[in-house]
Amino acid sequence: MGRALTIFIFGFFCLSSGLLLGVWFAPTLRSSEAFRMVNALTHKLPLTKTIVSADNSSPFESYDYPTIKWRAKPLAEPEGAIAQLYTTYEWDDKSHQPGSGKMNYRFTVFKAGDRKKFEILMLDDKGFKISQFEVSDFRPVPGAPDIMEARDSHDFSEYEYKKFGDYAVN
Repeated sequence: MGRALTIFIFGFFCLSSGLLLGVWFAPTLRSSEAFRMVNALTHKLPLTKTIVSADNSSPFESYDYPTIKWRAKPLAEPEGAIAQLYTTYEWDDKSHQPGSGKMNYRFTVFKAGDRKKFEILMLDDKGFKISQFEVSDFRPVPGAPDIMEARDSHDFSEYEYKKFGDYAVN
């Protein structure tokens, strides 16, 4: 009887402390790379789409590391313009050594008007700038006169790429 009571009390203590720590660290865990990967995997399973709802406040439309499709952002100029970034990380070697790769990107702008140059700021999950690069080599998308697209690559370490949590367009 005493042994069963001890096991029950210890189990209750572990359960309650685990729940409290989960509630306490939930905001930090939601922005971690591990959470992003698990969340992306759950959205791929057929039965979980009705159970797990998409996070509309997330900066990611889809996160399937190393490929990230970022949410579209409205632009200040010109009026009604929208931009969207799509990135993937590519390693230079097969052993995936740190610092040996580049970020390939596709930057699409809808209703850009005469504007041909944009600056993209890559931010961490708290909104602080990690890096920036310019996009200026736009090509029109065939069959869509209001859409322009730029494709290129930019050197980033994998460490920096994993820290990207959002982007801004100037």
